[in-house]
Amino acid sequence: MPGRRRRQLTDFLRRTWKLLVAYGGVYLTAATGFYLLQPGTSPLTALYWSIITLSTIGYGDVVPSTTFAREFTIGVAFVQIFLLGYLLAVITSAVASEVQAEQLGLLGTDFKGHTVVAGYSSVGAAAVRELLIEEQRVAVITDRADEVSNIRTLGPADRLFVTFGSPAETEILRRANADRARAVIVATPDDTANLIAVLNLKTVAPDVRVVVSVSRPELKDTMRTAGVTYVATPGDMGGRLCANAAFRPEVANAIEDLLAAAYGADLQEFLLGPRTPVTGGSVADLERAVREHSGCLLVGYARAGTGTSWETLLNPPPTDVVRSGDAILILGTDPNIRAFRKWFRIEQGR
Repeated sequence: MPGRRRRQLTDFLRRTWKLLVAYGGVYLTAATGFYLLQPGTSPLTALYWSIITLSTIGYGDVVPSTTFAREFTIGVAFVQIFLLGYLLAVITSAVASEVQAEQLGLLGTDFKGHTVVAGYSSVGAAAVRELLIEEQRVAVITDRADEVSNIRTLGPADRLFVTFGSPAETEILRRANADRARAVIVATPDDTANLIAVLNLKTVAPDVRVVVSVSRPELKDTMRTAGVTYVATPGDMGGRLCANAAFRPEVANAIEDLLAAAYGADLQEFLLGPRTPVTGGSVADLERAVREHSGCLLVGYARAGTGTSWETLLNPPPTDVVRSGDAILILGTDPNIRAFRKWFRIEQGR
């Protein structure tokens, strides 16, 4: 049983187990009383009578014949009516609570290999939209309950999970299945909350890739020391785009278009494996093969450095050799990218 369904069942049983035990106890008490008060009754017949009588089927093939047995039956019937009504009320309340918990994402998700967006700020909202356009599975953590239903409208349930709570709490991170995620984007408006979220995240998922958005550039080193893979400073990035737009506007437009998957061209990353078509070849051979099979352009490649760092080389020398484990950067229109994926047989991302 998937973890989410198991949690639902466990929570339901936690709410109702006492009443269910009491309800079953009525049947056993009725069977025991009928066995003792009705002469010539076997234990199986007494149990059969209690089930048929208390379930209101009442075949009439086994009936009490003594005064004590009939009085006992009347008492048991009144208890059954009360318990049945109470049981239905408790189950209705438990189901309603489960529905509300599911609507708020409190039961968690079974997503694996997904991206967690912790914090639904303007940066987080933009990241969610971009990931959904790229057909990625996303788990969103928002600290406002009234946002949950609106965020859910952005994508289907099989690709978008939304939960309510503080992104800095380990229990909320576990609810988003952060330990099974490909990456976590921490993007609350508060840099201090972001740092706390990163530190708690490292206890929940020490090996996950972490991307953090901070408003103060001086926190970059602190975040990297805490184990963050990439630190984004939207203010600096926006400032650089504005500076470019002031004297080379088309460069700024091109960069903005490439960062948005909704436009006609996209810059994507593909990881080379031992058997991918271009592994072990030179950059010159790679450029020719990519162009021939898809019409895309090779922009560069990235290679793992020390620790979790990667070194990216744009417009590399044609004599460089790419090897398994490198990530190549491909630029192309949507049809070009589709042709590349069909030829390359590996989905984008690392």
